[in-house]
Amino acid sequence: MLSTWKKKIEIAAVNEKGSEVLNRKMLVRLVIDLVMTILILLAFAYQLTGNTAHELIGMVIIALFLTHNLLNRQWYQTLQKGKRSSKRIMGKVVNLLLLADMALLAVSSVMISRDLFAFLQIRGGFLARQIHTLTSYWGLILLSIHLGMHWGMVQKVTGIASANRARTTAFRILALSIAAFGIKASFDLGIGSKLTLYDTFGYWDFEASTAAFFISYLSVMGLYVCATYYMLKWMGQVEAGRKSSVTTGDVHKQQSENIR
Repeated sequence: MLSTWKKKIEIAAVNEKGSEVLNRKMLVRLVIDLVMTILILLAFAYQLTGNTAHELIGMVIIALFLTHNLLNRQWYQTLQKGKRSSKRIMGKVVNLLLLADMALLAVSSVMISRDLFAFLQIRGGFLARQIHTLTSYWGLILLSIHLGMHWGMVQKVTGIASANRARTTAFRILALSIAAFGIKASFDLGIGSKLTLYDTFGYWDFEASTAAFFISYLSVMGLYVCATYYMLKWMGQVEAGRKSSVTTGDVHKQQSENIR
């Protein structure tokens, strides 16, 4: 009896220790993602930071992105494994698109560099600038979708998730408000034209309001985070309903066969 309880305590201790290590790794990843988000917002504020700072920020973003992928390298080993759920398929597509986007962004950054890589004497020209703008805005959207796909984990690690109904309702109202403002900001910033190469030159008057600039871009990110998070929740409920229907059908079929 005592040996059994001792074994249970040892198993619990190991699980708790493993959980602490896991949470620590998640926290590191979240910090990297948070820093990347802040730097991406600064990178879009080109008129505010100037070219040299813009290029430095861009290189740090690329370095953090590579670090993020290094910490999650096991994900690439599971590409051909696991169940093919809609969330898993979506995750693969988004992550691979983000990887390709960041690669193009890095290459185009070097090609149009006027300071950090000027010694290479590469003249990317107008096409390289268009690619840089296109990949920058698609990177913003894909990163937001990626964050939305992992928002449940963010809630658990940060303690945002709660069983309190009033708190949950308040967060949902906040999310809806951010998404609504994100739609307006998308039109104000011309996000659609940037994603389709219709307009690759944007200018924000920072003398009007610097805070409004960052709030607008944050709300655009919030729009895609919220849309992705709640869409995946809905898809999960639909899939769970289908599985439940199939299971119920199998039970009825088995009962009919038993009656026969």
